[in-house]
Amino acid sequence: MARQSTSGWPVRRPRLRGLPCLTALLAAFALGASGLNAPARAQAGTGKVAQALDATFREWMRQHDVDTGSLAAMKDGVIVKSFGYGGLRPGQPARVASLSKAITAVCIARLVDDGRLSFTTPLATVLANTFRRFGNPVDPRFKTVTIEQLLMHRAGFAREPRPGPRAHDIAGMYYKALATPLASDPGREMSYSNIGYLTLGVVVEAVTGSDYERYCRGAALAPMKAAASIDPQLRDRAPNGGWRVSAADYAKFLQVFEPDAGVLGPVSRKWLESRNERPAYGLGIYLRRTANGFVFSHAGKSNADEGSGSYALKFDNGWTAVVTFEGDVRRAGGDLHRRLEAAVSRI
Repeated sequence: MARQSTSGWPVRRPRLRGLPCLTALLAAFALGASGLNAPARAQAGTGKVAQALDATFREWMRQHDVDTGSLAAMKDGVIVKSFGYGGLRPGQPARVASLSKAITAVCIARLVDDGRLSFTTPLATVLANTFRRFGNPVDPRFKTVTIEQLLMHRAGFAREPRPGPRAHDIAGMYYKALATPLASDPGREMSYSNIGYLTLGVVVEAVTGSDYERYCRGAALAPMKAAASIDPQLRDRAPNGGWRVSAADYAKFLQVFEPDAGVLGPVSRKWLESRNERPAYGLGIYLRRTANGFVFSHAGKSNADEGSGSYALKFDNGWTAVVTFEGDVRRAGGDLHRRLEAAVSRI
């Protein structure tokens, strides 16, 4: 019953009608000035970066007359957003050209960590049986080249084998490489070479006795839950430019360079982290040392008649951006790198 007043009328307790509003207001202050808690603010910031990457890649495509492409944005190992442009689905495999080199290099690193190879092993040792099968190289310096020199593009090899009849597999291309003289002495300055990474693919087969594609899919890609295959038309350059991978799957693969990924062992990781050359090139990828770790990057540039390309950037703040596209824009890689990096760093 309501309490009676001295006048006989019941006394009603006041209802605090503003309490729910007051509670919400206090909660908003507790969550921060933006009205969002920390996870929500982080999620909003993540969305902004993905949108910025989308916008900057669209602008790059427009300026370079590229109609078809894909983009995967990853943060801390998780795909935030993937985009498809011009009919290319976000998860659709595409030719990644020279981004294939990192896959080959990780396969080599696994062999080093397993003690089946070392960074200082010369080709004369590891390919002794292969030379008996294929014949000796035209340039005797070829046999003195080490695994480390191949990985770093410091073997002195020419960029491409001498012209000749089209090769249809790794073996056919390797015959052409053996007939190509070195451009300089091994161990000197960096000189980007597709022959070098082709040779690393031959090393993989010589050490494992397995098909290059089968071994590398299991050693480098499967542990990162990344799907990929060799383009049937590019089998002759599978180790240096023949893989087909979606942008999202390549972003997954790039996390192999995270210290806790568990794929690279202590030997290969120590070797990779000791790279301080300028430019520094490690396991099939460029490295830039920062106060927070490394920035990894590489471009994939196809031949003009193929008209496709790719770019991958793994930043030191947990972001990874991978793009694939169709179009002959071989001179636009530096511009794309700057745009993607700016899209991540300005948020």
